Amino acid sequence: MEGEIFLGIVVLIVLLGAAVMISRRKPKLSAGDRQHFQQQIAATASLDPAHSVLESHKIFITALGQLLGDRGTKLMAAERVRRFQARFPNAKHVWVSHRLRNRIAHETGIQVSAVQAEQARANFSRALGALSR
Repeated sequence: MEGEIFLGIVVLIVLLGAAVMISRRKPKLSAGDRQHFQQQIAATASLDPAHSVLESHKIFITALGQLLGDRGTKLMAAERVRRFQARFPNAKHVWVSHRLRNRIAHETGIQVSAVQAEQARANFSRALGALSR
């Protein structure tokens, strides 16, 4: 009788430990999804610079939303970035690109150079790479 109780307690502890480990797992993009999103971002290079930044940001935010699943559908873009920023090797650059996107979307007369657009695309693409590890 005591052996059965002990065994039951051990099984319960193992199951609880497994549940904690699973709940702490970081969501990851599959290699195929990462490549797909990075290719979509690269394809925005043919657009004018401001539009390129807007579209590449949209793709990046969509990828973050995919990782969050149903939990992320109602989050604004900045909150999605905030949730993953610790995993980005270039978090400061991602925020700079995000703020550039916001300026393009909300201010008038913003001029975006081809270099700024390329940097934004590279920043978003690099951050996505970190989400598949």
